Amino acid sequence: MPQDNSPSFHEDFVVGKAFDRGLMSRLLRYALPHKNLIALALLLLIFVTLASLVGPFIIQRAIDGPLSESILGKKADTGAAFEELLFLASIFLGVSLLLLLLRFAQSLVMANIGQRVVFDLRQEIYDHLLRMPLGYYDRNPVGRLVTRITSDIEALNELFASGIVSFLADVMILTAITAALLWVNVTLALVTLSALPLLILGTFIFRNKARKYYRLQRGHLSHLNSFTQEAIQGMEIVQSFHREESHQSEHREINGRYMKAFLRSVMAYAIFFPVIEIVSTIVLAAVIWRGGIQLTALEQALTFGEFYLFWHFLGRFFQPIRDMADRYNILQSAMAAAERVFNVLDTPESILDPASPLPGKKFQGGIEFDRVWFAYKDEEYVLKDISFNIQAGETVAIVGATGSGKTTIVNLVSRFYDPQRGAILLDGADVREYGKRDLRARIGSVMQDVFLFSRSVRENLVLNASEITQERLLDCSRRANADGFIDRLPDTYDEVLSERGRTLSVGEKQLLVFARALVHDPDILILDEATAYIDSTTEALIQDAISKLLEGRTSIVIAHRLSTIKKADKILVLHKGELREQGTHSELLALGGIYHRLHELQYLDTGSEPKPPK
Repeated sequence: MPQDNSPSFHEDFVVGKAFDRGLMSRLLRYALPHKNLIALALLLLIFVTLASLVGPFIIQRAIDGPLSESILGKKADTGAAFEELLFLASIFLGVSLLLLLLRFAQSLVMANIGQRVVFDLRQEIYDHLLRMPLGYYDRNPVGRLVTRITSDIEALNELFASGIVSFLADVMILTAITAALLWVNVTLALVTLSALPLLILGTFIFRNKARKYYRLQRGHLSHLNSFTQEAIQGMEIVQSFHREESHQSEHREINGRYMKAFLRSVMAYAIFFPVIEIVSTIVLAAVIWRGGIQLTALEQALTFGEFYLFWHFLGRFFQPIRDMADRYNILQSAMAAAERVFNVLDTPESILDPASPLPGKKFQGGIEFDRVWFAYKDEEYVLKDISFNIQAGETVAIVGATGSGKTTIVNLVSRFYDPQRGAILLDGADVREYGKRDLRARIGSVMQDVFLFSRSVRENLVLNASEITQERLLDCSRRANADGFIDRLPDTYDEVLSERGRTLSVGEKQLLVFARALVHDPDILILDEATAYIDSTTEALIQDAISKLLEGRTSIVIAHRLSTIKKADKILVLHKGELREQGTHSELLALGGIYHRLHELQYLDTGSEPKPPK
């Protein structure tokens, strides 16, 4: 097994029980809304089973009736025999056509049930993922979550669309054929049934082996999917650092483990099915021998028609047993998938809305941190006893070394995380008293790592907000200085962007998200390194867009370039998760502390490293 210490990784290699009653009952609850279709499917199953038994009896009647007289050389009424054969052939044709229609209807109904159930389940898991906090995505790779909502859900579709009903059909057919064999000839039926202990033993051994190999196969497949998705997303880094060969080697190793597990699973089937064939061949030989004796004058206990009937049903007797091995695979796949899907659904939302949230309204924008402590993991605090106050309409900048807690502060304001200790107040009320939707709807964020969807420019700006008019869209794009490059695009606002907006420059993407923030008119604005990695010409456009964005809003600006925050009403200086200094640009320079040394590093190029004041 590959090395990975994350719980979600090892979860891929856990299958659990081959049949878990608790999981199955929970899955069946998703089928309850479609109980009418399920009842129809069961009814069709009964009809299909019964109709499939009628044809052989018709042929047996023909053999023992008019055909037997011809075979034995007896004189018979040719006209009556012809009429009886024509009648039997007509019934046989009608039953065959009816069986064809019944199976067609059964397939449609079962496909309908499967798709309706997995539609509901897929929608529920996606809705759940939308509500999960960012901390959940810190712990769970995207590739594995995508696997849950795609291949794992598809495994459940197989269970509902074919697995359950097909298994019931196999059981019903096996029971019906066993009854038919006993009805035709008890002696030959006992010869056939004598092979069951050997078949049960072989099935038991196969089940254990298949379960082991299937566990490895699913785990390696999930690992392969995660690795491939991450590698493709980071292809620019892979190629920039010439790591194609090492990634190719790692992919080959993971792919090889999956191939070996898959081939072992195939080997289990390749051994099991020939065993079934050998046993069935031995039984057929025994039936030929014993049936031949009963057909002869020695016993005359069996007619030619009855022998045909027994031989036909005997040929079908082993098919359900073969099929049950495939059903077992579907069942195990579904149980493993259900366990992983329900693990996602059962993960509680750690950030909940209050029972009676404060009414959603326009915020004045006053923000207060009151002795806030926060850690992403256990007690490894990245913010330690942070307290500060931002007045409504103020622009406050946050500076500090990487890892000092700057981005964590703005994530707490938007309530993507909750602090372990202390409180964050917005307009005098704890942010936990607001509904998450109302809170985040009034906070706009422009981040350094710009994310754009593979949709049109218009869709990236409005984000499905139907209340935003075309006039507002054009006005905000102009104010954010984004209209210049948008108008140069072949389809302007209807231009579909490539993944993450790769065809746009860094500056163009920044201008686009500034326009997006303006379009949604937030009461509180967060700029996280929004002017990083851009040229001086584009920076002038962005600075102009920022000045328009800041008008009349409470703003929190995170920046490494101190030149962009000189005019801030207040500057907060973080160092190792603590608030060490706060004041205006001139006040902090006069203080001669951390901020002063940061300023020297950028503008005086002294080469000295910032150290906390004694």
